[in-house]
Amino acid sequence: MDLESFGGFDTGEGMDEAAFEAFKEKMKRAAAQIAAIKKEEKKQKKSEQDLTTILLKFVKKSHKKDLTLLISRALEQNIPANFVLAIVLLGNEDIQKATGNLLMLETSEVTPDEKALIFFGADKEIPLEARIQLDNWLKAILYQAEEYPQKLLKFAYEIVKDEDGNENKEIKTILFQLSTFIIRDFLEEYKLDESYKKLYEFAKFFIKGVLDRTEENLKSRNLIGDAAADAENGA
Repeated sequence: MDLESFGGFDTGEGMDEAAFEAFKEKMKRAAAQIAAIKKEEKKQKKSEQDLTTILLKFVKKSHKKDLTLLISRALEQNIPANFVLAIVLLGNEDIQKATGNLLMLETSEVTPDEKALIFFGADKEIPLEARIQLDNWLKAILYQAEEYPQKLLKFAYEIVKDEDGNENKEIKTILFQLSTFIIRDFLEEYKLDESYKKLYEFAKFFIKGVLDRTEENLKSRNLIGDAAADAENGA
């Protein structure tokens, strides 16, 4: 079926030929955009399936039972695989090798100015090497949050009722627990001992910041997209 066969848009029924041709062009552009979106969604779906496979292989082979349980729970709660992987990468060489470090920022990409370390620069107890890894890890999580923002924002929250029966949207605790576990294990490799409470509070602070920024960026992109669509429709 082509565009001319749609009832009500025959050139003899109120729409002149020029307007009809303009309408057809807009429809063609819309169809091309939809096709591109579907192609990208298919590509993203395959990518996420590949990342999920990597995670499941790690869960199956890893001797870190607590960690594998947290990963499994995160996946069960539909947290995007790329976001889970970005969290788990720190200090886990098996996953780093399996992903080819694609989800991490390379140390070579860090400029001298960035080595001031926006997150851990003031903590002199943490060795420079560890601070750079931590800083790159946090930046990688920020980056991966932008890859599937709609899905992340949809499943990163849950509705919790307070004592008065009011419903509140809260970040799922699995994200805090997984992040805390990963940071604790990493610091232990450098013989650094931090309390679980302190690390958990940092995880809450950071994950909330990631999700807030992701939501703001998504809203900005939607506004830009709406403005562009309005401008084209008015053209």
